[in-house]
Amino acid sequence: MAAPRPVNSTKPLRVAVVGAGPGGLATAIHLLRLKDVELSVFDQARELREVGAGISLNENTWRLLQDLGAADKLEQYVKRGANGKILMEHRNGRTGALLSRAYHHGDPDKPPAVRVERYKLQNALLSQIPPDLIQLSKKLASIAETPSGVTLTFTDGTTAGPFDLLVGADGIRSVVRQHAFPTHKLKYTGKVAYRVLIPQEKVAHLLPDIPPASCFWHTRRNYIYTNVLDNGLFEIATRAEEPEEHGNKVSWGQTVPKEQVVHHYQHFSPLLREVIDAPDEWLEFAMFGGPRLESIIHNNRIVLVGDASHPLSGAFGSGAAFAFEDAYALKHAIDFARSHGQDLGYALQLFDSVRAPRYRDLYGVLDQMANNTEQVKSQNPDIDDDAYVEKTTERNWQQAQERGFIYKYNVSSAIRHVLAIQLTRKNRSRKSGHSARQQRKSS
Repeated sequence: MAAPRPVNSTKPLRVAVVGAGPGGLATAIHLLRLKDVELSVFDQARELREVGAGISLNENTWRLLQDLGAADKLEQYVKRGANGKILMEHRNGRTGALLSRAYHHGDPDKPPAVRVERYKLQNALLSQIPPDLIQLSKKLASIAETPSGVTLTFTDGTTAGPFDLLVGADGIRSVVRQHAFPTHKLKYTGKVAYRVLIPQEKVAHLLPDIPPASCFWHTRRNYIYTNVLDNGLFEIATRAEEPEEHGNKVSWGQTVPKEQVVHHYQHFSPLLREVIDAPDEWLEFAMFGGPRLESIIHNNRIVLVGDASHPLSGAFGSGAAFAFEDAYALKHAIDFARSHGQDLGYALQLFDSVRAPRYRDLYGVLDQMANNTEQVKSQNPDIDDDAYVEKTTERNWQQAQERGFIYKYNVSSAIRHVLAIQLTRKNRSRKSGHSARQQRKSS
C-alpha cells in the first residue's frame, strides 16, 4: 500500500463521503471549506428524506450548528430565556410518580435544549451545500484499495474513484466499517424502537396529565418517552423486546400498525396506555450495537464518522452532536496537516487522537450504567418493580445528567489541545535539531 500523499500536494485532495445523513452532510460542509478538495457525496436513498421523529439539540449541538452555519435555520423553532421551564422529567410508568426533574437554564443568550423534527435539521444542513453535490441511488456494494486510492463499486454496477480519502458516514450498519474492520460485528440488542409524531389534538384530553417537556416513563421492562412540542405536535418514542428473527427483518424506519405496538405496554398506567393507543401507525427501528472500536481510521485513507464510528444504539440521544464533532475534528486535522506539510495519514492520526478518547468515555458511561443496574439486582434480589425503577433511575439517569462532558463537551477545545501538543513537539524537535547542528559546527 502506497503511503498517503501530502494533503498540501499540488493535486486536489479527492474525498468521497458515503452517506448523506447528519454526519455526512456536516462532513461535506466542513470539507467544502478547505481549498483544493474534490468532494463527492453518495447516498443509497432515491430521495433525501429524514426517517424518524424528533431529535435533541443540546448545548454542544447548538455550538456545532452555529459553526456549520445552520443554527439560524433552526432557531426560529425554539424559544429562548425559558427560565423555570421544565426541561426533563423521569417518572414511574406504572404509577406516574415523579423520580427526577431538571429545568432549562433560562439564559436568554443561549438556545435551550429542545426537540425538533429531524427533517428540519436535515434541511438546515442541506442549505449549506450545493444542491447537486449529492449523488443518490448509490448503494455501496464493495470497496477496493490500491496504491492509487480507494475505488467504490455500487449495486447499480457503477464505480467511482480512486479517492485519496473515504469517509464512512453510512450509519450504524456501515458498509465502510465492515470493509475497514471486518472482525467488528454488530449484534441485534433484542429490542426495537417505535417512534411517532402525531397532532396534539389526538391526545388533547390527556395533556393536562402529561409534563410539557421531555419525559421518560420507566417500568422494569421498558420505558415510554413523551414530549409536547411547541409546534402543535406530540412525540412518542419507546423500545420493546422483539425476537431476533423479527429484529433482523426490520428495515430502518418501516411503518407498522398500532396493533404491533400496543400489546407491549399493558403494564403501564391507563394514561400511558391511552397515549400508546393514540397513533394509528408507528415507525419501527431495530436496535443494533457493537463494541467500541479502538481506532476509527484504516490504512490512513479511510475514516468513520457518526453512527458508523460509534454503534451506540441510540444511547444518550445525542447522535447528531457526536457526528458533528467528528466532522469538525476531521476538517481541522486535515487543515493543520496541510499547513505543516504533513500527509493525510498524519491528519487522520490527529483526528483519531481526538475522537477515540471521546468514544472511550461514552462507552464507559454505558458500562457504568449496566453495572449500576446489576448492583441494584444483586443487592436487592427481591426488590419490587417500583423500587427497582426508583433505584435504577437514581443511579443511571440522574448521574448521566450530571456528567457534563456528554452534552457540554467542546470539540473545538479538545482539538486545540491536541494541536497545541503537536506544535510543542515540533518546536522541541526543531530546537533539538538546531542545537545538534550548532554542536557539530563547534566541533
